[in-house]
Amino acid sequence: MSTVKSFIRICPLKATFTHTRFHLSLRTVNSPVIYHRLLLFRINKPEECTSPTSEAGPSWKAPELYCMEETCPHLGAPLSHAEIKDIEDTKAIVCPWHQYDFDLKDGSSSTGLQACTYEVQVKGVEEDAEVWVEAPHASSSASKREWELVEMRGVSEEFLDPPMPSLSRLSLSEGLDQTSRPSFPASGAILPEQLPNTLLGFAHLILRTSNPELKCLLTREAVTRLRAGRLKSIRPTTGDIKREREKEGGLIHEPPREVDAIAPGKVPKRGKGGSEKSRILMLHALANIEQYAIDLAWDIIARFADFATNSGERLPIEFFLDWAKVAEDEAKHYTLLARRLVELGSYFGAHSVHAGLWESATQTADSLSARIAIIHLVAEARGIDMNPLTLAKLQAAGDEESSRVLEIIHADEITHVTTGHRWFTWLCQKQGVDPIITFRAEVFANFRGKIKGPFNAADRLKAGLTPDFYEDLSGGLGFNVTNGKLKEADGDEHIHPRLT
Repeated sequence: MSTVKSFIRICPLKATFTHTRFHLSLRTVNSPVIYHRLLLFRINKPEECTSPTSEAGPSWKAPELYCMEETCPHLGAPLSHAEIKDIEDTKAIVCPWHQYDFDLKDGSSSTGLQACTYEVQVKGVEEDAEVWVEAPHASSSASKREWELVEMRGVSEEFLDPPMPSLSRLSLSEGLDQTSRPSFPASGAILPEQLPNTLLGFAHLILRTSNPELKCLLTREAVTRLRAGRLKSIRPTTGDIKREREKEGGLIHEPPREVDAIAPGKVPKRGKGGSEKSRILMLHALANIEQYAIDLAWDIIARFADFATNSGERLPIEFFLDWAKVAEDEAKHYTLLARRLVELGSYFGAHSVHAGLWESATQTADSLSARIAIIHLVAEARGIDMNPLTLAKLQAAGDEESSRVLEIIHADEITHVTTGHRWFTWLCQKQGVDPIITFRAEVFANFRGKIKGPFNAADRLKAGLTPDFYEDLSGGLGFNVTNGKLKEADGDEHIHPRLT
């Protein structure tokens, strides 16, 4: 007896004209929450969707669209950047790791393996055309559940946009006299000759790297090699973990920095963005957070490489792929902010910074559940609360370019909170505990003070955070003494610079 297929609306057809392939992140509507990742491919060109075949004008021609699992069924290689070839009159994607081919239409392979593909339907024509994708059917229970689209993201054909800034190549003399021109540190970041051959090795190397530009270059190299199948391992082996932790430094307590950090309460006020100086201070604070965010993404890979659930199950390869992608995004964010600082006549390192965010990383160093809860479902979620407020200040000042940068960062950060939610709920399901009860317990045990509004409820919901996750939420970690009186610590200002 055949099963009736159900389909999920993805987007208007014209939305697929920006890229040739897209990441699709799906999530079940009701508990227990399950995430599923797919790739959507567009083979023909946008202009081929209409074909002038008669004097009456162009006639509608449906696009050639395919959808399949995001990773190779062999060893979990990411297929987002894999090559598509014509093999015996069929379109096939070729895994970059071992050159296994998979028919985009039915998932068959000359190797005998089978990839899971999903039917794509285009409903309507021309301007009214919409793309619908078959709902996940990895299991009989999954096929009966209601799914929603969480994220549709084009697979960029550039690794980083814009390219890495090189301060030594940028001329800032225009509009500045020699007395007002700042003194810029030399750039000079180049990749070392000897680089790791595992993702874990890159994680440890990047965490030991103090120069933020080199940190971004190494991140770019690591993810490029990952996608091209040029790393020996993605999910660390026990041998990988042993070797990296026995090296000098091992799991480091805190990444080195070229800019000395001061206490969070000592950082000068940044103003409301009305002046250029105020906006520079805002962007500088954000660049500092993005620098730490790069390290946090690599630290969760390095620190929890040997994590196992109560039943002894190790983290799947998708965990490591996800956080490498987050690291890539954070490097892009730092690059965008560093470039913008230079354009405004400043540079990263020109002002004081604090390490409040890393203090929370240290607090959660022994628990994966606590780490994801505090860093990604509290700190990064507060970022998506505060970004619109900061963006409004930049727009009010007429700073269009800085606004554009923050809009890019904000969109990515929603996906990062989604990643945190995905792995927190996965972990809770494996451990047999309730995600919301567990999350609130982790916050109470590992965070200082009350988490205050305003909350960006719409974007939090996109990331999977219902109000139960954040309303009336407080940490019980510590209190401040002010004028001889106990006062609840202000956790928000301690952890996130967007709030100060």
